[in-house]
Amino acid sequence: MTKLFDQRQVSKLAGISESQVRYWDSVRLIPHVERQKGKLFFDFQGLVAFRTVKALLDQGASLRKIRKCLTKMRRLLPDLEQPLSEVRLAIQGDEIIFGKGNQTFTPEGQLLIRFEAEEEKETAVPAAVDPAEELFFQGLEGERQGEFDQAREKYEAALEFKPDYPDVLVNLGGVLRRHGLLPAAEWAYRRALFINPDHPEANYHLADLLEEQGDLENAMLFYRKAIQEDPEFPEAHFNLGRVLKKRGDLQGAGKYWRRYLELAPESPWAPQIRKWLGEEDV
Repeated sequence: MTKLFDQRQVSKLAGISESQVRYWDSVRLIPHVERQKGKLFFDFQGLVAFRTVKALLDQGASLRKIRKCLTKMRRLLPDLEQPLSEVRLAIQGDEIIFGKGNQTFTPEGQLLIRFEAEEEKETAVPAAVDPAEELFFQGLEGERQGEFDQAREKYEAALEFKPDYPDVLVNLGGVLRRHGLLPAAEWAYRRALFINPDHPEANYHLADLLEEQGDLENAMLFYRKAIQEDPEFPEAHFNLGRVLKKRGDLQGAGKYWRRYLELAPESPWAPQIRKWLGEEDV
C-alpha cells in the first residue's frame, strides 16, 4: 500500500501552512492524489515537491516563476509524473534552471550550453536545515523504497537530535514491529503518547499492536482515542469495528463499519463489510 500524507502532515514536514498546501493544490502546482471528506492527501513524490517549492521560495524565487518553470518542464519532459520532485533545480541569477540527466535547461526551455570560463554562480536548492526533520524525511524515503533497516537508522538518528519527536517515534515503532520487535515497538508508541497523548496515529498503532497481542480491552480504548482526535480516521473505525465483532458486539461493530464506509466507500474492504452488515446497498 502506498503511504499517503494528509495536508496536516505535509504542512509540518514541508514547513508551510495548510492554507499554502490547499492553494498550491488548487492551482495544480502540486495536485493531490486522494481526497477524503475535504481532506487532501499526497504521495511521497508530492511531499518532495512541496519541500522543493518551499526551498525555491526561500531562495527568492516567486511562485509565478516556479509555475512558469513547471509548465516548461511538463512540455519538455512529458514522461515525468511529478517534475518538481524528479529534476534538479537551481537558482541562476534571478531565474530558475532545471535539469535531468546531463541536460540543463533555461527558464525559456532552451538547452543550456556551459563553458569552462563561465563564472555565473548557481545556488542549489537547499535541504531542510533542521537535522531531525531531514533525517525523518530520509527515513520516510527509506520506507518507501523498502529499505527498512536504513529507515530505522534514520529514525533513530533523528531522535538523537530531537528525542521528543512523536511522528518519528510512531514511524520507528512501525519499522520495529515489521522486524518482529514488538516490545520495542510498543515502547516507541507509548513514548510518543507520553509526549503527545492526543496523537491520532500513535493511539491507532498502539491499539493495533495491543489487538494483535490479544488485549482487546485496551485496544478499544486507544482506537476510541484515535477516533476522538481524528473523527475521519477510516482505519481506526474499521479496526474498532473488528474488535467489537470479536467481542460479540455486532451492533457496535456495525456503527463503526458504517462510518468507515462513509469515509472510504471505494476501499477493497467495502464489499466484505457490506456482506457482514447484510446491506448490499449501504
